Amino acid sequence: MAWVLAVVAVLALGVEASQARLFARNRPVGAGGTVQLPYTLNDAANDQWMIYDGGWCRQNNNQPVYQQAAMLMVNNNQANGNNNTGTLDAKTGELVLTEMNLGNVSVTRRIAADNDDNFIRYVDVFKNTTNQAQTVNVQLSATMNFGMNGQAGAINDPKHKDVAIGWVGMTGCNRAGVEMYGGKGCKTVPAVQYAQGNNMVQAMMTLNIPAGKSQAIMHLHTTANSYDQGLQFITNLKENQLMRSLPADIRHLIVNFSSGNNFVGEYEILRGDTTDVVELRTGDQLRGTIKDADYKLTTFYGQVNLPNSQVIGMINVGQFRPRQLVVTTDGQIFGGKLERDVVALELSSGQVTQIPVAQINRLGYRKRANEPEDWTFDKPFVLMRTGDRVAIAMPTAPVDVHTRYGEMKLDPASVASIAFQSEDNGVHEVYLTDGSKFAGLVSADQFDMKLADGTQVVKFPTNSVVRLQLSSKVADEDDAASTVSLSNEDQMVGTLTGGLKFDTAFDTITLEGEQIRHLTHVATGSTDMQVTLWDNTTLSGQFQQSEIDCKLVSGSTVKLPLALISEYNQPLPIPSAATLEKIKAAVADLNADDWKQRDKAEQTLVAYGAAVIKPLLELKPTQPPEAQQRIDSVIKTLKKQGAATPGASVAPPPGPGGLMPMPFNGPAVQMGPQMNIQVDQD
Repeated sequence: MAWVLAVVAVLALGVEASQARLFARNRPVGAGGTVQLPYTLNDAANDQWMIYDGGWCRQNNNQPVYQQAAMLMVNNNQANGNNNTGTLDAKTGELVLTEMNLGNVSVTRRIAADNDDNFIRYVDVFKNTTNQAQTVNVQLSATMNFGMNGQAGAINDPKHKDVAIGWVGMTGCNRAGVEMYGGKGCKTVPAVQYAQGNNMVQAMMTLNIPAGKSQAIMHLHTTANSYDQGLQFITNLKENQLMRSLPADIRHLIVNFSSGNNFVGEYEILRGDTTDVVELRTGDQLRGTIKDADYKLTTFYGQVNLPNSQVIGMINVGQFRPRQLVVTTDGQIFGGKLERDVVALELSSGQVTQIPVAQINRLGYRKRANEPEDWTFDKPFVLMRTGDRVAIAMPTAPVDVHTRYGEMKLDPASVASIAFQSEDNGVHEVYLTDGSKFAGLVSADQFDMKLADGTQVVKFPTNSVVRLQLSSKVADEDDAASTVSLSNEDQMVGTLTGGLKFDTAFDTITLEGEQIRHLTHVATGSTDMQVTLWDNTTLSGQFQQSEIDCKLVSGSTVKLPLALISEYNQPLPIPSAATLEKIKAAVADLNADDWKQRDKAEQTLVAYGAAVIKPLLELKPTQPPEAQQRIDSVIKTLKKQGAATPGASVAPPPGPGGLMPMPFNGPAVQMGPQMNIQVDQD
């Protein structure tokens, strides 16, 4: 572990001429120096982008599409510079604007025009200058010189159809404005706002920045000859290439674009374009072809032998007793001690030189033809504190976790991941595939796992694990799912179950957990709770029990302390037993010989509202074809009416003469000297 403490920085990859695509034409790379604003950058189409104080820009020739672009607001404060000056980065040629302080956030804007593909690129770096974590709301806006006379709107991520990453709008000058606010598959995504016919578009992003740390976002602005060309620009852009000219420390801060397979934690993997590269601790780089056939490592979990064809790079960590991290093509990282002491490199001259491993900082192979653009960790793996990331076979033994709700034996198939190194507290954080998340302590002191290829069983000490990921598939938020929010910030996705005794001001009422629509405390800190039942009956009082069972979607049942429950929502509660019988009778009538009887049954089911949806879905598979069609019609009608949303009204079917009978048939509860109301206990 000593080598971890010794690491203080990542050596930046030198930028090769072939990689440096994003440089301003106005000043040669290497010149640097201070420039006055407004400052002109020219892209490949010779469009002039005038950069003004605060970093916003406008086009200035060739029938300019943009009146304003990259207008930045942070926490509702507009970004403004101080002195109408900027500096040119001597290495990358970017225009850099600094010293923009907006409250507790310091902003630096890095701006470059592309020499090949006709766009301007921004990287905005936000530093949290306080000693507490901050939520930073970022807004970008652009205004066109012309109105929209054609297709315009947000462009969605090809990997996530409901997530917008850009915008294209065809303007009155028969050219399109093109905005790109995020990369494909990224977790930090923009919310794009655009009103049809308007000539302005906005994008909002929320950043959660730890104390004293920085995060960055990248965005692009360009024009196209048509809407389709603008769409192709966004969907076809090679995002890894886009960031290659940025310094490594800046690339690593960007949260709305993927850096691809460039980083292992804080370490950047060295790669060559047409040759392999070996970087020495002195900073020297030797290029050629690495001749070693394999990498034999001694790890704490045994010997690992990796063929040359599976390795993309190696990083030497630790100053006094170096340890090697070997990175494979599928994203695995094996850490240990190399069996050999030297690496053989054939230089372009044909000479083979033996380089001592102790003098190597990093080495990397040229990119292979079949190498993935991005790693997709859709297999189980263990991430170690030492930097190892090892693919494993799915465990078969339950995972024992001590929680606030008792000991839980979790089926590995139900576990998405367990974080053993939480930034917020000293306990482990468990994430289930159904969307539940809660804190606990994994009881095992080590994990006995098979490697993914099944060749050997290895032992991972629990105190050396940062993260155990067993599934990358976590259920999306579902409006029809039952959720319990707890005051300790845990969340369970599941349904309350079992019989409950509820003391009201007038009597004790038996409730069934499956029939509860909504549950919350009457006031913060109060032991009194308010319950809304399936038919929107509302009751206030106290439960006799201190705990309530919750059956999770993933299969486990946990006992939740009622005092910890902040709110429970069940959009589709189950009706009472008596009402279920009536629903079943109505479903049977959906297949009656008399069409009037079938229509009446359908109307009856619609009148019940959201309460019938779950029973109908359960009954549908056993019904005849006509009944199934009518069930689909009922559910479609209810969803169209919004009946399936939490808190929607539930109307029992009309009785004789159009009267609305009370849907209760249980014993009478005495309310007062002249009032009796029946409560359905079924």
